[in-house]
Amino acid sequence: MMTPQPKKPWKPVRNQRGSYFAMSALVLLVMFGFAALGVEAARWYAVQGELAKSIDGAAFAGAKNVNNPNIPDLNLFVEQVAQANFADGLLGTDTAQFIVTPDGNGKITVAGSTNALNTLAKGYNPAYDKTHVATAGSAKLRNAEIGLVLDVSGSMGGTPIANLRDGAKQFVENFSDQENHSKFSMITFASGVQKPFDLGHNYVSPLTTAINGLNAQGWTNAADGLAQANALPWSDQSGLPANERGKQVVIFFSDGNPTAFRGDFTFKGTQYDGVAAGGDTSVDRNLYRPDQQHQSFATNDVDKTGDGKTSGNTACPSYYRNGNWTKDNVKWHIFEDSTYGLDNVSETNGLDPEQCYINENNPLSFYTNWLYKQKALDNAQALKDRGIEIYTIGLGNVDQTYLEQLSSGSEFSYYTTDPAELAGIFQQIANILKLVLVS
Repeated sequence: MMTPQPKKPWKPVRNQRGSYFAMSALVLLVMFGFAALGVEAARWYAVQGELAKSIDGAAFAGAKNVNNPNIPDLNLFVEQVAQANFADGLLGTDTAQFIVTPDGNGKITVAGSTNALNTLAKGYNPAYDKTHVATAGSAKLRNAEIGLVLDVSGSMGGTPIANLRDGAKQFVENFSDQENHSKFSMITFASGVQKPFDLGHNYVSPLTTAINGLNAQGWTNAADGLAQANALPWSDQSGLPANERGKQVVIFFSDGNPTAFRGDFTFKGTQYDGVAAGGDTSVDRNLYRPDQQHQSFATNDVDKTGDGKTSGNTACPSYYRNGNWTKDNVKWHIFEDSTYGLDNVSETNGLDPEQCYINENNPLSFYTNWLYKQKALDNAQALKDRGIEIYTIGLGNVDQTYLEQLSSGSEFSYYTTDPAELAGIFQQIANILKLVLVS
């Protein structure tokens, strides 16, 4: 009888060896395909990124030059800028195509496309030799409304006023290519306030002429200068989203603290819209015209408070002035104002608004010095409440902290002791504004 031989164990791995080789080849092929896709996808994104950079640069360049008369064909100019920033063959691409579309309102849209050459993916499938890549971008030149509010008081005489002229003219020249798009205004303040140019287009020539004619004389009526700035015909942008609003800016320059204010006064029974002025310890005797740089009315008794009635009707007693006894006095209507009246200052709180001959040194001078600054601060705040930015430039003997309070913030406030640096400060602000006018 033969002894049965044991059966050899079944080895499934050996029996399916060929299948595993086939599966491995298939997996490797798939992995190669995914690797190729990953490499190519990274290339596509890189191409798209470079394409976007060239498009953004071209759109910005186009928006900045929307009104440039030296560029006869804006679309061609924008296309050339885009082509210059995206070289042929970059990252394996062919010649990029750019389409420029202006909307007629300052907005430039650029669409670009190219074909990216595939290398790994092409080896996997010849049909994938190229991939189309496209993107688009736009930029718009924002409207600008800029008001120059310039101190031309007597302390600006000589070199300071000459340097102010140079700085202001250079500032305006920065925006010469936007005369049909943006608006400018100029307000000057001394004892009174003048407006050589209202808020409007085509401003370079008239503003240059007005700036050349600036001279220094008078007190420093900053409050009314800012009030007149607020009264300019600024565009109402309250209903527009932030990214569609034009830039509205006041450039306020002064070389000293406020020394004047505008109000209603009565002298010998006649009411005047005038300007009272004075320094730290005195009040000027003259009542100045609000619309002239430094010209007074026919009264020289502003420093003598009272009821403003004629000599025969006033309740005020006589006083000796210039070799004569007189009862001439001036009623300050602002003394009764709820915001700026005598009761708002501790030194004058409770005084009769028609009190005769309030002591000029104190408390009257204390009150007026508070009034000059407070009215200017409030008028500046009224501008800022409307979304109008205020840049301040201070020169020499000016309270820097006060100047910053007038401005829209510390980054909007500039100061120098050297008049020769004014042009550089004006240019610095112009550069900032030029950058933000394109978005």
